[in-house]
Amino acid sequence: MVSAKNTDTKAEILRIGKQFIQFYGYNAFSYADIARELNVKNAAVHYHFRGKEDLLMALVDNYIENYQILAKQLQNSKLGAIGKLDKFIEPYTSLCETDSICIIGSVASDYNTLPESVKEKISSLIDLVMGMVEQVLAEGKKKGEVHFNETARTQALLLMTNLAAGVQLARISGKKDYDTIRKALIRKLKQ
Repeated sequence: MVSAKNTDTKAEILRIGKQFIQFYGYNAFSYADIARELNVKNAAVHYHFRGKEDLLMALVDNYIENYQILAKQLQNSKLGAIGKLDKFIEPYTSLCETDSICIIGSVASDYNTLPESVKEKISSLIDLVMGMVEQVLAEGKKKGEVHFNETARTQALLLMTNLAAGVQLARISGKKDYDTIRKALIRKLKQ
């Protein structure tokens, strides 16, 4: 039986690991950094996650689960296309406010060094999110709620990559530029 302390420790390892990945990148921290932050021994981190691959897999699994929950919420929602797109934009705005970047952006520079299992899991996350945004855009265009000339897939790529890049740019130039990008993306869809 797993004790509450073990569950709390595992959740805290995930939380700190996510912060480190989003702030420093996948290869720029070690389990010793997590252990130091949590004031535990390295063995406690390894007890819950054998290696960084396992930690990253668990984080990506959490993202997939959260997006699957969001998909169900949006499906049952009365929100229009812009309201639904705002639900995809909110996490990027939160990242910008905490000087972090999205998990995909965080591991992108380390992608070639990642184990194949992690690459596959990340691809699944990207496919899920892009499919969701594409669906919202296609339905919104059909209802006349959003307007664009590209395919829904291309528009989804433009939207999501601009948001991710905007968050990264905000680290250098400030949140104002991210806000400008975010507002312009929505404004163009409304035209």
